[in-house]
Amino acid sequence: MDRRQFLQMLGLVSGAAALSSCGSEKGQKELVSLLVPAEDGIIPGTETWQPSTCCECPAHCGLLARIRENRPVKLEGNPRHPVNRGGLCLRGQASLWRLYHPQRLQTPLKRQTDGRLQAISWAQALTEITEALQLSRQQGRKNTWLAGRTSGTLNTLIEGFCDSLDIERLAEFEPFSHAALRQSYGLLFDRADLPRYRVDQANLLITIGADLLETFLSPVDYTAQASTLAADQKRHWMHLEPHYSLTGANADDRLVLTPGSEGALLLWLLQSLASQSRYRSRWPQALQDLLPSTDLAATAVATGLKPQQLQELTSRFVQAKKPLLIVGGVATGHLNGQPVALLGALLQWLTALPWGGLDFSAAENYSRVGSLLDLKELSQQLAADRIGVLFISRCNPVRHSPTALGLQAALAKAQLKVGLADLADDTTDQMDLILPLAHGLETWGDTEPRRGIIGLLQPLASPRHQALSEGDLLLKLLQQATGKSQAANWETYLQHNWQKRFSRAQLKQFMVDGFLIAPQPKPSIHLNRVRAAKALQNLQMKAPLTLPVAVIAPSIRSFDGRSRSLELLSEVPDPLTTISYGSWVSVAPQSAALLRLKDGDELQMKSTDGQSKQPVRLQPGQPSEVLTLPMDSLPAPAAGIDPVTGEALRYWEALKLTSTGKLHRLPILAGSPSQQGRGLIPKPVQHKKKNDQQHHGPRASFYPEPQYENYRWTMAIDLQRCVGCSACVASCYIENNVPVVGASDHLAGREMSWLRIEPFYDEHGRVDFLPMLCQHCNYAPCEAVCPVYAAYHNPEGLNVQVYNRCVGTRYCSNNCPYKVRRFNWWQHKRTPPLDQLRNPDVPVRSKGMMEKCTLCLQRIRIAKDRAKDDKRLVQDGEVTTACAQSCPAGAIVFGNLLDKESQIYRLTHSQRAYRVLAELGTEPSVHYLRPE
Repeated sequence: MDRRQFLQMLGLVSGAAALSSCGSEKGQKELVSLLVPAEDGIIPGTETWQPSTCCECPAHCGLLARIRENRPVKLEGNPRHPVNRGGLCLRGQASLWRLYHPQRLQTPLKRQTDGRLQAISWAQALTEITEALQLSRQQGRKNTWLAGRTSGTLNTLIEGFCDSLDIERLAEFEPFSHAALRQSYGLLFDRADLPRYRVDQANLLITIGADLLETFLSPVDYTAQASTLAADQKRHWMHLEPHYSLTGANADDRLVLTPGSEGALLLWLLQSLASQSRYRSRWPQALQDLLPSTDLAATAVATGLKPQQLQELTSRFVQAKKPLLIVGGVATGHLNGQPVALLGALLQWLTALPWGGLDFSAAENYSRVGSLLDLKELSQQLAADRIGVLFISRCNPVRHSPTALGLQAALAKAQLKVGLADLADDTTDQMDLILPLAHGLETWGDTEPRRGIIGLLQPLASPRHQALSEGDLLLKLLQQATGKSQAANWETYLQHNWQKRFSRAQLKQFMVDGFLIAPQPKPSIHLNRVRAAKALQNLQMKAPLTLPVAVIAPSIRSFDGRSRSLELLSEVPDPLTTISYGSWVSVAPQSAALLRLKDGDELQMKSTDGQSKQPVRLQPGQPSEVLTLPMDSLPAPAAGIDPVTGEALRYWEALKLTSTGKLHRLPILAGSPSQQGRGLIPKPVQHKKKNDQQHHGPRASFYPEPQYENYRWTMAIDLQRCVGCSACVASCYIENNVPVVGASDHLAGREMSWLRIEPFYDEHGRVDFLPMLCQHCNYAPCEAVCPVYAAYHNPEGLNVQVYNRCVGTRYCSNNCPYKVRRFNWWQHKRTPPLDQLRNPDVPVRSKGMMEKCTLCLQRIRIAKDRAKDDKRLVQDGEVTTACAQSCPAGAIVFGNLLDKESQIYRLTHSQRAYRVLAELGTEPSVHYLRPE
């Protein structure tokens, strides 16, 4: 036996002994030893990338999961996936936190008579459900199934499950059902769908209430599309809204509407455009005669816009070759929601459908989604004692139903309430049985977020605890109730379904790419003139809302609140307010002055629609007498139900505002909201004639000029494209094992983020976002003051930190003009199993060490190793940083400045390129492209 064989055997024997000594009944399928030759492509210490689908929101973006030692450690967008094309949002990055969440439900739980939860076995849980179903049928009660938005093969299984056991399947529940839009499209075009809006092809985009960059339908897709608008100065984007949003902040023009007046604006636009010769042939005179009368002056009074602004809006519409109007979001969250959606659809028929601005062949899959009216009917049936067993899966109707609906009280009438979830929430708190669901990265599955797009789910991590996939749970329950088995398990059921739908070649491609595209025919869209005429005859619009008004808006960090339990999303500050932990209400500075409020003062808001006490955050650009409440700040964010559309009402009107006199400390992570004349984001570059250029002599320095041989790593950030969404910040946290320190350290100014997004406001409330990270200066001030040479300049242009040299003097932090260095005040430990969410290529820093951005040095090393194996240099595009890879807008580019054919070389030599605080002579390696 030679030395190699001896070491191999030693590794196997010692590993087997360790496993046997643990006494665990649940083993792994394969032992991966560092001393065993690689099998099945598993090489210890080497990453693999596997495709899957993100399930953190209904958009279902494509993923590539980075696998190390058989566990996912990082998620990135799938660059080939048609939904997100490589980008991944803030919530998508943090969805990996859910997989390792310490509070995940681990075993079936049964509620005792005293309200406590007791762990039980799966066999006992399934038996109790089966017996309750039988008893319910004997008593003449209905059994019902309520789930969140479902698609793909799971939808087929649920349908079969409900049919076999005589269970009524209710319309699916989503807090944002977009019911008003779907009803209007169904009424006018006979297609109750949500089309894909072709923002990338429009040369004029008008959005009313729809927060494209935050939560509307598919925000990663629309962020990428909107970035093409930003890059083309010949195209224009106007956003109209009653409050202040990230979407409005990024539009070319943002106009403030009186809350509830969107219908009046759309009516005037429709009347004005329909009379234009360009559209007259498409708009029947009979419909024009049915439009309620309005004029410029009346519209200006109703909307709060100036007549000149209304005329400019109309003029741009008429001149644009490809105008596109999108309405939604807060614009349909009041009692005028149905007229807004209807008039918006008619305007789209007139202006956007002729050139293909609405793509119904790629419609969002909302066909089974209902509205709050369906939830109201469920509540009434529960109150009438008609329901025996109620299943609620993957949704939280208790939190999102209005208090007046009485759903929580009505639930007590059900004989047995069964909740299926991965984390406890308001709804599981009311359940009798709670069944733990597996994470999307622990199970097989498929999704169909849009027509013609099938996304893959596959197990990339071993199932944790005793959680089951929803498919396995239903198959087990079906077998127990009927004695018949449809499939051995969920994986087998899926494979059988796929084999019927797809060819062998398609299945192979499905596993490799993580998605399939089934081309859909483009439907012919026609206006149903009879229904349109009837709808215009019955059109009734209520007056705008009575000020002061609170707008209850979804959050870019937690969406409708479903992601609020992921602590990473609290660690990353809100882009507009820069508040991390806690709740708040955004108030205009002029309104706060009248109430004598400042940041942190507690404000009591009372209305017939709802009430709350929240600390104040002064928000530049916020309209006077309009407050913004993030949805995750409220225990019950729905103020009521629109009786026509069934959508939730998202406004509190006629507020009574009172200062309580209490003061809260808010973790506001921004410094000054103003640039203070420092030119951190210069004004748009003015193109000069060649003979008018200014010339400067060569820069003189006492320091020798750095010399670079093969690589000089450089970053360029396009501020014209950056929308401030903070996806890059979350990506950096996970990639580089940045500690999540919590609210107390944030209040003490001890946050640890390597990358931050700084909003800078002007006197008109317009904002520019500046991503700030270590600038990797050629003449870095931090290097000269370190007494132990922990900070030094490496031969490839990086400012490197040697952790085991650092003694924690913090001189470097004091001397850094960009304030991007972080000091470890504590030994940060993660609660298991979050400790498994570690990138093994990045060392974990200990107490007393300084840390900062490394431009993902670990990724550079991997790329250089691969290039060395091929005896070449790293090529352009072979390596990128975590922040650049995640950015949905494509605002960040990374590369080798010595490669004159590279994208980074072209960008840094652009006329728009500049460096922050360049007058200090630090010569940063991070270049910014000023807005145009």
